Amino acid sequence: MRQRTFRQHDCAVNDRGLAQCEGALRARFSRSAGKAGVAAFVGLICSFWATGVAEAQAQKQTPESLLRYTPVQKSVEYDTPEAADIPKCTVALEQGSYVVSNPANQVLRKFTDANGDGFPDMYRYYHLGLEVYREIDTNGDFKAKKATRPDQYRWMNWGGTRWGLDPNEDGKIDSWKVISAQESARVAVEALINGDLQALSTVMINDADIKTLGLAAAKAKEIQAATADLAKLAQAAVSDSKVLNSRSQWVRFDPPLPGLILAEQLGTSGDLTVYENAMAYVQNGEKLDLISVGEMVQVGDAWKLLQVPAPISSGNNVVQVGGLLMTPGLPGKTPGDAATPEMSAEMQKLLADLQKIDEASPQPDAPAQAFTDYNVARANVSEKLIGLSRNDEERQQWIQQFTDSLSTATQSGLYSEGLPRLIALQDAAKSNQALLGYIYYRRLMAEYAVRLKNDEKVPQAEAAKARELTQKWWFEQLEGYASKWPKSEDAPDAVVQLAISYELMGRIEDAKAWYAQLAKNYPETEGGVKAQGAMRRLTLTGKPLTLAGKTLQGQPLAASQFKGKVLLVVFWASYAQPFTDDLKTISEVYAKHQKAGFEILGVNMDTDLPSLAAYLKQNGITWPSLREAPKSEGQQPGDFNYGIVSVPTMFIVNKEGLVEGGITASNLEYAVDALIQGKKLEATPATEGEAEVAAPKTGAKRDSTADKTKARN
Repeated sequence: MRQRTFRQHDCAVNDRGLAQCEGALRARFSRSAGKAGVAAFVGLICSFWATGVAEAQAQKQTPESLLRYTPVQKSVEYDTPEAADIPKCTVALEQGSYVVSNPANQVLRKFTDANGDGFPDMYRYYHLGLEVYREIDTNGDFKAKKATRPDQYRWMNWGGTRWGLDPNEDGKIDSWKVISAQESARVAVEALINGDLQALSTVMINDADIKTLGLAAAKAKEIQAATADLAKLAQAAVSDSKVLNSRSQWVRFDPPLPGLILAEQLGTSGDLTVYENAMAYVQNGEKLDLISVGEMVQVGDAWKLLQVPAPISSGNNVVQVGGLLMTPGLPGKTPGDAATPEMSAEMQKLLADLQKIDEASPQPDAPAQAFTDYNVARANVSEKLIGLSRNDEERQQWIQQFTDSLSTATQSGLYSEGLPRLIALQDAAKSNQALLGYIYYRRLMAEYAVRLKNDEKVPQAEAAKARELTQKWWFEQLEGYASKWPKSEDAPDAVVQLAISYELMGRIEDAKAWYAQLAKNYPETEGGVKAQGAMRRLTLTGKPLTLAGKTLQGQPLAASQFKGKVLLVVFWASYAQPFTDDLKTISEVYAKHQKAGFEILGVNMDTDLPSLAAYLKQNGITWPSLREAPKSEGQQPGDFNYGIVSVPTMFIVNKEGLVEGGITASNLEYAVDALIQGKKLEATPATEGEAEVAAPKTGAKRDSTADKTKARN
C-alpha cells in the first residue's frame, strides 16, 4: 500500500465521532482482549480522531493496554516482552502511528492511520525489530460501516511473503494476492491438520486460475475433475490419523527444481512454472513424516496445488510419475509429427508397476537397504521398458532412468551386482557417444562410492594409503571425463567437483586451474559463475575487500564502513554445524576485543529465511549480516560473487581495509590481537578452502554449500 504524508487534524473529538469510533473498536478488539483492554484500545483509536491533542492522547496510552492486542490470523511469530518488562516499554506518536517499543528501543507494534481519516487502518507487528505482519483496512469502513475486521493481511520480512484478501471481513482469508510455493504448501498441510476446508480451498487451483492460465478445454476438464470433491479428498488425506492430526507440526517444504512448461506444449496463453512431485515434512513426536504435496503451478504471484496433500505412508496414490500439467513418459506431439504407435498392454502394465513402486517409496528415516531395494526395483522395470520403447527418444529416456536408478542403488554399497550391470550397459551404448557419456559419468560416481566403501574395510594401518589411491583414481577419472565429453551436460559438474575438491584439500593452484577452465568453458552455467567468484576469492589477500548489500533487517551496509577497525567477514549458515561449533570462540573473541576496534560482518547463506530469527536469538548473534536474495525460491542465496563452496568461510581484514587472508576460529584470537596492535600477519599455505591463512592453524571441518540440504536434515 502506498502511504501518504500524515497530517495533524485541527478538530477535537466530538460526541458523535467518539461514539462511532468506540462502537467499531469495541466490536473488533473484544475478540482478542479483555474489557480493560477494550477501553484502552478505544482510547488509542479515538485519539487519531483528535490529533489536535495528539500529545495529550499519547500520554494516556500505556504499553500494558496496547500490547494486549493480538493478530486475527494465527501462526504469526511476533515479539511480546516478558510481563516484568512491559512497564518499561514506551509509547510514542510518530507521523500518524502509535509506536510501542521495548526497553531497548526496538519497535514492537505500530498502529497507523495511513489515509488521514482519523481512524487506524494498519495494525503492525514486529519481530527482532522488523515488521513481520500487518492487518489492513483498505476501504475505510471502520469509519463508514463500523466494521469489526480488516480486509487484507500481509506477512513480510521474517514473516514470509503472503498477502491475503478478506473482502467479507469475517477474519478468514478468502484468496491470496501473493503467496509463495512454500507458504502455499504450508497453508494446505496445516489446513488438513486443523480440519479447515475453507483455508485449504484458498490454495487449491480453481476455475478462475484455470482461466487465467489459459488451459485448453480438455486439460481444464481433467483438472476440474481431479479436484471436484474437495471435502472427500481432504477426508481421505487425513484418514491416517497417525500422520496428519491435531498434534502434527509443519516442518519444511521439500520441492524439486521448478520446471517450465512451454505454452506450445499445452496450448496455454503463456509458459507455466511448475513444481512436480513436491514434498513436505511434518513432525509427529520424535518422528518425521513425509507428505506428498504433488504438483503446484504459479498463477500470477500465487502458487496453487493441483492435488490435496496426503501422507506417503497412508497407502493413498499420492506419488505419481507425473502430474496433470507436466505429463511424463511419452514425448509430446507437435503438428507434423509422425503418429506414435499405441502403447502395448505389456508396457501399460510395466508403467503401472513403476507407479506402485514409487507409491511405496521409503520414507527419509528408512534403513539404507530400503532405499537400495527401491532403486533396484525401479531399475529392473525401467530396463524392461527399454525393450518396449516405440521410438528412439522414448528408448533413451528409459535408458537414462535405468542408469540413474542403478547408479543410486550401487552407490549405497549394498548392491554388488550394480557395478557390473552399469559396465555392461556402458559397453552396449558405445555407438551413441552422447548416451555413452551420460552412462559413463554415473558409472564413475557409482564406482567411486564402491571404492570408498571398500577402503573402510582395509586394516587401519593401510587405510590412509587406500584413501589416497582412491582419491588419485577419482581425480584422474574426472579429468579424463571432462576432456573426452567437454560438451556433455555432466562436464561442468565434473569440473566443479575437481575444483572444489582440490580447494578443500588445500591444493589451491590446482583448484585455480580448474576454476579457470570452468569459468572459460562454461561461463553461463551455475558452476561457471561460481568459478568466476572463486577465482576472485582465491586472490583476495592484500586487496581491498569489496562487499556491500542489505542486512537481514533490510538496511544498506558495506565493509568499507568498518575501515579503521579490524574486521572479520564470515560467510555462514544455520544448517552448518561447523559454524555453530565455531560460534562460542567467535563470540568470546568479539566480546573481548570489540571495544578495542574489532567488528564482525556476516554473510548469511540460509535458504529458509523465516526460521533464521530463532537461530539468531538462540545463539546470541548481534553483529550484522548481509544477505543476497536467491535468484528463485528454494535456491541458495547469492554469495556476492565470491564463489563460496563451504561454510563457514572467513576473511580477516586489517584497519586499512585490506584482506590479510583467510582465518579459522582456532586462529582468530591471535590474528585479531595482532592486527589491533598494527602488526602484519604471516601467511601460511592454504587449507580447507582458503586462499591464504593468516597465522599457523589447524584445519576446521566445513559444510559444503552444495550439501546444504543434507546438512540441515
